[in-house]
This record gives sequence, structure tokens and C-alpha cells, in this order.
Amino acid sequence: MSAFFSWTAPLFKLARHRFSQRDFRLFAEQVRSCVPRGGLLLDLGGGTGDLGLGVGRELDAEVIVADVTPEMLRRVSPDPSMSVRLTAAEALPFPDGHFDGLLCSDAFHHFRDQDAAVAEMARVVKPQGCVLIFEFRRTGIGRFLVFAERLLGEPGSFLEPRELQTLLSVHGIQGAITQKGFLTYTFAGFNGRTTKT
Repeated sequence: MSAFFSWTAPLFKLARHRFSQRDFRLFAEQVRSCVPRGGLLLDLGGGTGDLGLGVGRELDAEVIVADVTPEMLRRVSPDPSMSVRLTAAEALPFPDGHFDGLLCSDAFHHFRDQDAAVAEMARVVKPQGCVLIFEFRRTGIGRFLVFAERLLGEPGSFLEPRELQTLLSVHGIQGAITQKGFLTYTFAGFNGRTTKT
């Protein structure tokens, strides 16, 4: 990840209030069937961990925030149910089937090797575990996001909903897309793999 996230980490922490309690409940409901009370949720590319913390509290689950930017992880709010791990999405330092569910919000387009990242998602989430991804589209006004991200040295690899769904399915993650207006969408699904990847 570029230096952009190193120097903007304080701004991301200040923007933590962009998520409401309603947002936390909505995200939690989409993974509740897989993440039991006391379960383990991975907030992949979670930055300062604010969404993961809110969803984890709704689920009464433990959360590990995994991110490649140390400055982001240093701003994760102290909480007994939260821990952090400095790591790239393409090489996660967790055992197979370690997590009951995975949350990835506003981060997938930053992953340098998206195929490798999805393979790791399928590996570390339990069979039938939940996968929830919130992303931006690259078409329409999303083209400006692509341009801006690339100016900042980021990959800006925004996938259209069907492209993301196809990539996930190649690695056994099945689910459905929900459009969220013109710019954003959510993938909600489960890890259909029953054997090691």
C-alpha cells in the first residue's frame, strides 16, 4: 500500500463516525448466521478498525483487524475484543479455517493481487463461514475514484459486481450482490469449500 495511507491515518480515524449504529446492525445481520457469540471475525483491510469494532460488538464476537499499514493499526481503539495484525491480504498469517466470518469494507480495490487475496480469504474462513465485502464500482462516477486512486499510487482495481462475484466463485466463495446506489455494492456469501485450498 502507498504512503498515502500512512499520512492519512489520522484523518481516517477522525472519519470513524461515518458509520452509524444502524450500519453496524446491518452488517452484523449479514454474518450473524455464521459468527456465533464469542466467534471470531476478520476485518480484512480494516484500517483503524472502527467498522470491525462496531460489528463485533453487535455480534458479541472477537475481531482481528488485519491491515498492511502500521499507522492505521496504531489507531485501532483499545478494546478487549479487538486485536490487530500487520499483514498483506495476499499472505495472511492465520491457520486454515481460523475465522467464522470475514468483513472487507472499502479495501478490496487496494489489494495488489486480488486473486491471491481471495484464495487467502477462502483458506482462512471456515467452510460455510460468511464473507461480506463492501466495494465501489468503477463505472459511472466511479471512474473518478479509479483516476484519483491511481494518482495517489494505489492500484485502483475496482471490480464491477459480476466480476467480483466471479472471482470469488473461482475460489469457492458463493453469494449474492446487493446494489447500494450508483457507486457502491455489497457481496454477501459463504465459503463453499469443504477441503483445504
